Amino acid sequence: MKRIIFLLAFGLPLFGQAAEYQSTMLVQTGQLRESDLIVRTISDLESNRICLAFYVRTTGTSPSMTCYDVVNGFRSKIGQVGHFKEGKLIVRKMKDQVNDVSCLVSYVSTEGTSPAIECYAGSKATQFRDSESLVSSGHLREGDLDVYRLIDPDSSKSCLIAYVNTGRTEPSMNCYDTHKDAGKGGLAQTGHLHEGDLIVRKVIDEDNDKECLITYVSTEGTSPHIHCADARAASAAAGSNKAGANTGGAKYRPLTGSP
Repeated sequence: MKRIIFLLAFGLPLFGQAAEYQSTMLVQTGQLRESDLIVRTISDLESNRICLAFYVRTTGTSPSMTCYDVVNGFRSKIGQVGHFKEGKLIVRKMKDQVNDVSCLVSYVSTEGTSPAIECYAGSKATQFRDSESLVSSGHLREGDLDVYRLIDPDSSKSCLIAYVNTGRTEPSMNCYDTHKDAGKGGLAQTGHLHEGDLIVRKVIDEDNDKECLITYVSTEGTSPHIHCADARAASAAAGSNKAGANTGGAKYRPLTGSP
């Protein structure tokens, strides 16, 4: 009798506290390591998306991530197909062969850096190759700022990459379609602003008719931010602002200052 009471006393809680079933809809489905860069493929089974998480093996870093819809189940095949290194700048081109997505990953070889990424669909006119070279087509150095222009011929993309020559920095990148009539135009700084700790530089990509504003602060560990726009659209906006000045609108002020 005592044995029955003992079993009932300790067995009832087991039946009353049954564990709940738990499932995860996020799973790692791939991993790639290229030198100090780690890429992990994360599949979101609930939303039918694949996400690529990039980070650099260094202290003080932060990851970057991009996601896109899958076209064939949750299959992917990530590989490095292009590479560029000059000075402190490192750029790697990663391609998902199955889903036809290319990503440029840029970072600098300093402790605490974090990657900047730009992803875009591959060109349907080209076939996947084991090597897709990145072409360097311009470099500009103004003060402590370095700006590179890289061309991805496979995807007909041009990318401006900027970084500040300081520790714990990370680059900023902006990619756009390569102009079909691109010639041999270079990069040129056409404006400069320095107010307090804030620095703004205006850089023209003559090949692609783009003008970019690059901003950062003059402190250790700063990182730049780059914004590019169509130069022709910017000129039209300037004309509109000037016209508005005659009707009481805000007056257009171009960037000025010593280059």
